Amino acid sequence: MKASMKALALLAGCTLMGSAFAQCTNDSTATNVGSFAGNTCGKNLALTTICGGSDPTNGAGTSVVQINMGNTPNINLSVVSSTAGFNPELAYTRGTCSSLSACDIDDTNNTQTVPATGTDSPSTQPSAGSTSFVFISDLNPEAPGCGAYNLTIGGTFPVSLQNFSVQ
Repeated sequence: MKASMKALALLAGCTLMGSAFAQCTNDSTATNVGSFAGNTCGKNLALTTICGGSDPTNGAGTSVVQINMGNTPNINLSVVSSTAGFNPELAYTRGTCSSLSACDIDDTNNTQTVPATGTDSPSTQPSAGSTSFVFISDLNPEAPGCGAYNLTIGGTFPVSLQNFSVQ
């Protein structure tokens, strides 16, 4: 009886803890600089918070873009929404993709363009061969609270030569 009560308590604890420590599902993966189009609606609904749990999302959806770095990366980011009423949050984290990952970029300005001018760069550039994640969400309760976006990743993603041949 004691063992089954402990198992039940452990199961209940894991179930309740799920949203606080939510992992994410990538919408796309970037291995080079460029523009990436997407839509946040209905994505990663279990991510009720981002940026170390300090930013509550509005529940309409959060897109996640994984970035696989090459050697000596130097990146900058911006996001523009084309959906009226969707004012995106742009967040960037290194390491694991979870709601409790600390963000090196945590930017929103209640407009459809983040940042308002220029680009955001991580306070510490990612290390060579590392994996990073960009979160795009809306933190405010306005409607629709989700929508289409264009993420621009600028800078450099130098890669190492994997194979070379002369024919």
